[in-house]
Amino acid sequence: MKPLFVFIAASVILAVLAIAYPDALLSPGKLTKGHKAMNNDCLRCHTPFRGVTSVQCISCHKQSDIGYKTVAGAVLKKNTNKALFHKGLADNSCVDCHTDHKGTVAKEAAKPFRHASLSLQLRNDCIACHKEQKPEDALHQFAKGNCFECHLTSKWKPATFDHKKLTASGGKQCISCHKTDRPNDRLHQSLSTNCAECHLTSKWKPATFDHKKFTALSGKQCVSCHKVDQPADDMHRKSQASCGTCHSTTRWTPATFNHSRYFRLDSDHRASCKTCHTDTGNYKKYTCYNCHEHSQSNIADKHRKEGIYNYQNCMKCHRNGKAAEEDD
Repeated sequence: MKPLFVFIAASVILAVLAIAYPDALLSPGKLTKGHKAMNNDCLRCHTPFRGVTSVQCISCHKQSDIGYKTVAGAVLKKNTNKALFHKGLADNSCVDCHTDHKGTVAKEAAKPFRHASLSLQLRNDCIACHKEQKPEDALHQFAKGNCFECHLTSKWKPATFDHKKLTASGGKQCISCHKTDRPNDRLHQSLSTNCAECHLTSKWKPATFDHKKFTALSGKQCVSCHKVDQPADDMHRKSQASCGTCHSTTRWTPATFNHSRYFRLDSDHRASCKTCHTDTGNYKKYTCYNCHEHSQSNIADKHRKEGIYNYQNCMKCHRNGKAAEEDD
């Protein structure tokens, strides 16, 4: 009988103490600094046998004021690094992120934020909360408002990017983001700012190019881009700057050639190729002696009298059947 009496007496004493001094018997830890005044008033937040509900939280912390005002109503100093999203949360979601009895530092009592707690409308409108965190660069200027299309909900970096997520106008203004990527050569100086006309959005190479994208003037100045491609022989040295006169814009060979541009086949010079080019394996070699009865000794004597000692290349001075011309 005595043990039962002791048990009942102890239970009654504990019950009385739990009601009178709940913080001493039941508290799992210190409250945050802001809740210090409620150290001995557990029922201010806790409902017996139900724990803490958001109803008690919003009785002091109005969701529309969080981040703007204190509980006392004083206006807070604006912090552009904080996303003020509480006004978009459901009324019963406080305990999803917040707890207490973790010490006096408030951030120690906060759980990791979950975007799943937001309403569907707010989740699809990231910029409503992150307006102050959106970078002011050209890329984000043309990006849409849904940050999650590129970023994770846990942190900003790393991020993925798809050019299809740009606005229609932004997708054509490549140079606004890629100004430092644009080569400083004559080719790119003559083109538009829309890199996508030649390049992929995933990588710069390989790239396609259409000479039709050139302006009428720049399209004739081939050698400004193809200077290193121009052979150093006499034929090309005396040719015009427009490679398109003989070559196509897709490849160098095959090419067409008109003698009217290195000799003009006028009057009696309309002969067959083999008349002048006796070596059919090398058309760079030619001779004028198959038609002209000049002997090498007479040619040498005549030119030396004129002070000309380099007379092997007839075409250098004699461009046609008329008198000798100065080399230009």
